[in-house]
Amino acid sequence: MNSQAAQNQNSNGWVSHVKFLALPDRDIDQRLVGRLGWNVEANAIRHPSGRPWIVTDDVSGWAVRDLPDGTRIAVPGADGDSVVATEVEALASNTCIDDIARRLTLHSFLLVSAGGQQRLQGSLSTQRQLVWGVVHGVTLVSNSLRVLREIAQPPVDEMWLALSLVKALPIHSFAARTPWHGLFSLGIGEWLKIDAQGSAQPVRWWAPPASGDDFASSAEAVRVSLREVVSEAVRGGGRRVSADLSGGLDSTSLCFLLADLDAEFTTYRTSSLSSWNDETTRAREVARDLRLPLHEFPPLAEQSTAFDLGPDPNPASVSEGPLVWAASRGYLDLLVNEVCRTGAHVHFTGLGGDELFDLVPGLFRALWRENPMAAFRHMRRFQLAQKRHLVPLVRGASSRETYQSYFVRVAASIAGDVPSRPEDVYSWFPPVVLPRWITTKARNLIVDAFLDTAKSIPEPLGRDPLAHQIVESIAFQGKILRQFSEVYHQHDIRWSAPFTDSRVVRAVLRAPASARISDSVDKPLLAATMDGIAPSGFYDKRSRGDFTSDIYAEHRSRRDKLLVEFKNSRLVDRGLVERDRIEPILAEPAASDIGLLELEKLVTAERWLRGVD
Repeated sequence: MNSQAAQNQNSNGWVSHVKFLALPDRDIDQRLVGRLGWNVEANAIRHPSGRPWIVTDDVSGWAVRDLPDGTRIAVPGADGDSVVATEVEALASNTCIDDIARRLTLHSFLLVSAGGQQRLQGSLSTQRQLVWGVVHGVTLVSNSLRVLREIAQPPVDEMWLALSLVKALPIHSFAARTPWHGLFSLGIGEWLKIDAQGSAQPVRWWAPPASGDDFASSAEAVRVSLREVVSEAVRGGGRRVSADLSGGLDSTSLCFLLADLDAEFTTYRTSSLSSWNDETTRAREVARDLRLPLHEFPPLAEQSTAFDLGPDPNPASVSEGPLVWAASRGYLDLLVNEVCRTGAHVHFTGLGGDELFDLVPGLFRALWRENPMAAFRHMRRFQLAQKRHLVPLVRGASSRETYQSYFVRVAASIAGDVPSRPEDVYSWFPPVVLPRWITTKARNLIVDAFLDTAKSIPEPLGRDPLAHQIVESIAFQGKILRQFSEVYHQHDIRWSAPFTDSRVVRAVLRAPASARISDSVDKPLLAATMDGIAPSGFYDKRSRGDFTSDIYAEHRSRRDKLLVEFKNSRLVDRGLVERDRIEPILAEPAASDIGLLELEKLVTAERWLRGVD
């Protein structure tokens, strides 16, 4: 293996937050990347032809492997990851790449150059994501929107901006869109093929595993994969790591596992103003029983920025588009500084746990496929407990409508302003409702986007709505993690979310749908996975953490200022939001058609536009 110079490697042996730009294997004007200020000659890995291939801000730590057939493989950050380095070294021929790509890209990117063509791939979760665009006739690929934006200087994509205002937008169907006109992301489970002429074509690599494991086998498979992922991350973090310990099931499960692995770690949490939230007590009990340091930050309402319209000056925040976790920015600023102060380099988070183990709307159709009679009994209990109507639930569960057919029907319904069917709540994605405060221009942009996508709908990510929604939601969590790395790139922290790792995702997808539903246990598959690691009875049903009261408290404190600041709305100036309709909602969102969480989404988009302008 030819490993590049490692002068700038950090103490843990892996390179965090490396930015790179992949060039086609053809002669191009090197001034194209001049805006980045990178030295193409000194900071480049070359194609087998000798032309510059990967230009990066830090060439240290890349693993580069030349195969006998002329193929060159490059993986960033692999020098300090023995698993990845071994996999790269073991490659003997180009024919092995398809088989090994799934394993390699759990940790990093996989970039391949052979015969003038490229195969460029990130991770299923999109925490390792590739973006691309054609700039002055040249296809450029990067792991950072900020890099491509600095080169291309694109305008805001107003169609994307209008879509960002929609409640419950289908993630998979619009995954390739970015905030910037002419720049694209790879879709979920895709790699990018660059041919000898430099043309780009996304290629689907993800195929969901077949189900069929019984409950016990599934729990064992999830345990093995989860332990493997956590162990590797701990080794990558050196002696000390850190972890969230909210008191909820997901982050606490990871703390149990870290303790079982004898990891040395500090835990962190924020509290809620809600008297109904018992996670504080649970977190303190776990920290005491495991003898863990627990650092508690002030309540979320005191740190939240959900309704603050002050623009974010961070260039990474602007490039990424409206941050989906913007309300937690204050908490994360405190967390990052404290984690760095303690010397931890890997921080564990429970993101993805709800998506893997909790009830999701697509569950009922999967239950129906397994056993209609048993599914009906589960649905009856769910319907009574949640005060739902039984008939739409049964219709949704027994439906055989394909993802493509459903998307076409939804697109037609939006275009014709036709209400959704009650059973659509349990279909491939939730009903799409356009807010009443958008303008005709915004509505037309949204309708056009749906109708255009309906012409070439991608295959679903799973065999049924349950499997599809799990993978789609994991990709959304990966986006959050990627944004963490972008915004806090100056800090030496590697964000680890084991539940989003594709090894764990595959193990969960092989489990029967009935493994995630129980009358007495919360997240029964997770409970079985943690059997012998977590205390007995920890997963027995009880109340869940609720931070809604914190969001309402912040809105009440900022409402008057928000109304004044929105007088100069960028969304209104762009003709996407009706001023007369939005102002009453800013004052009283609970009484409106969108509610407080949707108002938070609107404010996030407005704040982002102010940063762009």
